[in-house]
Amino acid sequence: MPAAELWPPEHLAWWLLAVGLGLLVLVALWYVFVFRSTRPERPHQPPIIGSGERGGFEARVAELHRRYEARDLDLRGLHLELARTMREYASARLGRDVSSWTASELAEATRSDVALGDLLLEWEEPSFARRSDAEADRAVAGAREVIARW
Repeated sequence: MPAAELWPPEHLAWWLLAVGLGLLVLVALWYVFVFRSTRPERPHQPPIIGSGERGGFEARVAELHRRYEARDLDLRGLHLELARTMREYASARLGRDVSSWTASELAEATRSDVALGDLLLEWEEPSFARRSDAEADRAVAGAREVIARW
């Protein structure tokens, strides 16, 4: 094709550029709207647990320890029941159900307030190992400490 038969390049109309920029701005505004409308406006404040509720959890831990000493629970069962009780306590303390959260997620949610995540990680070994060197008294003391401090 000879050069004389080629058409010169067409310039874009100014309105096409304006529509494209407008669409980009609308997409950005949509992301801002979705981000702000799906996030809580203020940080979640954990409910204060009264001494009666805290005493109830302490009594449950004491009952589990009594059942272990009476040989109604083995070491594995004690750790599983303590973990369940402490997850219920954390649910009451945080104001949402954390029964299915991992120990790492609980550690992150409680931050430096309490060593609940570390305690649950420590209890995972005796809960699922064939043989364990865990101590029942140490586990119960850790649960009581978390309940008393948090």
